[in-house]
Amino acid sequence: MRKKLKLDDTEEVVGDNLTSLQEKEKEGHKALAKSFIHGGINPNTIKSHSFAKLMRLLNPNFCLSVSLVEKEVLEIHEECKEKAKKFLKDFQGKVTLSYEWMVLGHDWTRDHIEGPILHEDFICITAHFIDDNWKVRKWILGYTTDESVSPDDCYVYAFRNAVQGFEIENKVSTLLLPNTEGFDEETLGSFRKGIEEKGDNSITPPVFLLYCCADLFRLMVDDVFSDLSGSLLEDLRMLVGWGRCSSNNWNVWLSNLQRAVDMKNEDEFSKDQIYDDYDKPTDEEWIKIQTYCKLVGCIYKVAVELFEGGYSTSNVYFHLLAELKVMLNQELENANSDYFLHKAKVILKRFDKYWNHMFLVLATASMLDPRFKMKYLEFYCSKNQVCDGTSKAETVFEYLHNLYACYAASDICQKPIGSGVTNDSKEDDGGGEKEENHVEEQDGEEDYDEEQEEGEEGEDGYDEEEEEEEDYDEEHEEGEEDYDSDSSAAEERAA
Repeated sequence: MRKKLKLDDTEEVVGDNLTSLQEKEKEGHKALAKSFIHGGINPNTIKSHSFAKLMRLLNPNFCLSVSLVEKEVLEIHEECKEKAKKFLKDFQGKVTLSYEWMVLGHDWTRDHIEGPILHEDFICITAHFIDDNWKVRKWILGYTTDESVSPDDCYVYAFRNAVQGFEIENKVSTLLLPNTEGFDEETLGSFRKGIEEKGDNSITPPVFLLYCCADLFRLMVDDVFSDLSGSLLEDLRMLVGWGRCSSNNWNVWLSNLQRAVDMKNEDEFSKDQIYDDYDKPTDEEWIKIQTYCKLVGCIYKVAVELFEGGYSTSNVYFHLLAELKVMLNQELENANSDYFLHKAKVILKRFDKYWNHMFLVLATASMLDPRFKMKYLEFYCSKNQVCDGTSKAETVFEYLHNLYACYAASDICQKPIGSGVTNDSKEDDGGGEKEENHVEEQDGEEDYDEEQEEGEEGEDGYDEEEEEEEDYDEEHEEGEEDYDSDSSAAEERAA
């Protein structure tokens, strides 16, 4: 006998089904939002025919909506922002803020972008810090495209917005800046002073201004490349045959122009009749090309070591930049034309400005590396091509002395770096295993260390009892068997 359902019971069941369906759709849109965020995919991809067909095959009943995915993206952003804000507020370490100006490429790049271009450029502010697990973290705190910002405030607005939004006025120790005239102590003075008043004043200066080395190289290359006209580059392209003149990478231009110089030195353009119908550079233009290859070649040697040799530390930067200064000074001394002499002085002037700003920071950090001593710095400072005199070495020594005195007088050694990074933040950064696995690994490491010490003690005792080579082989085999049994037991305990 079937039991009839009441009207109110039927409505209740239908309501539950609707609620469950809505929750599933929300979970589906949230999963897509996370996938799009990690993959850097535009939510408008949902509108494409191929993606819609794929989703229909996977779940025909799931109705996709671009607006709902965008809503989930913004909700995830706000959640992550609140987590980051809470962590940085409790963080006891220091934070470096970097300023990056992201600009869209030329017209040929825009042709490859599907959909409308929302912003031609924007400013990105990123926080760099070391957590309590000694892992380097890089968190994007925000970006701005506000065109209504006044020109007088354009250099400070993005920094102030990020600092006040995350309440880290007392955490900032360094500002990483482009090598632009607007980013100087005069422009950033008021903002820097406000941070220093709320931060730790035991270190002088409380907030360092660092300048990007890669941006310096770009500007130095542009100082030489700007004299090469488009028609000249087109003539060289036809002579050498390297493809389109559309690359923005100065190392590609260096390779192509150096190839043209090598062909000229080998007199290939006059030996082969095939080049008779091509326009060739004049003598003055060849001087410009050779100047570019020589000066930019010095920069390229250092750039390869810095940016392609792995994670470069401050001592690597200090050494290679000092060598670059030596190379540029040698090229200046060996100048064989007025044009080359002029361009060498231009890029050396730009480099010296950067070197004077960064010398104290790079030299101090290099001296804190246990592999380097003050004699290492004194050696570099004694070279006239690197520093003007030994006074810079004395400045670094005095700064280190004051720095140690400030640390000794403070209780900073008793403070933890941070309250710890949660599993969520580890997953966001793409690293970190579960806490249980980490504890098991530590236990396994402790067991291994204890057994290794026991094995070392056994080897010491064995060395005292060593008499003959045959006895040594027998006891060594026994020691290997004991070690294997110990390591097997350690593996079982760790598992």
